[in-house]
Amino acid sequence: MSEALRAVAAVALLAGIAPHAEAVFTYAATSQPYGITLQVGSAVATDEVVFNASGPNAGLTMAPVAGSQSVTISISPARPAMVFAETRPVTLTANVPAGLVCTTATSCGTTVIPFSTISWVSTDATSPNEGDIQNGTFAPGNATQPLASFNAATTTLLVFNGNTRFMSNTLTFQYSNATVYPAGSYSGTVRFTATML
Repeated sequence: MSEALRAVAAVALLAGIAPHAEAVFTYAATSQPYGITLQVGSAVATDEVVFNASGPNAGLTMAPVAGSQSVTISISPARPAMVFAETRPVTLTANVPAGLVCTTATSCGTTVIPFSTISWVSTDATSPNEGDIQNGTFAPGNATQPLASFNAATTTLLVFNGNTRFMSNTLTFQYSNATVYPAGSYSGTVRFTATML
């Protein structure tokens, strides 16, 4: 009988100046010999990606702003050895808040920059059929956004060592910078969830 497994990790996305980068590593285990590991960024705390939309990027010649760092997202399912492989669907979703909220109220008040202004390019990605994260843009508003899905089993017969399919993609983020917002610092956190059924 299948038991759902879930692991959650996060990445903070900030416009303006922000503190150093950190990351999160999460493992979900059960009484069954199944498990799933989700790693977003390094294995320490929460990664922070900064978009510095100042200087020439804040005037009439606005241009897209690259994030301060790329973030690698990896999923490692684990399952027991068995004679016949079973289907174990794995999904990765992002819980996307409404937007980046002003954190310097004296300069930007209650302004919110929509999360849909942030996109990414995925490297090491194959086709969507292989279950990798494709290039994309965060969904607008409060939304759970599907990013990738694949079957944890790599074969259909004679699986003796519990081998699984792993996923690892590196995302390079970009802020569209197409609208002028009040000067200040803005912050928001996207939480990633990996589930294996």
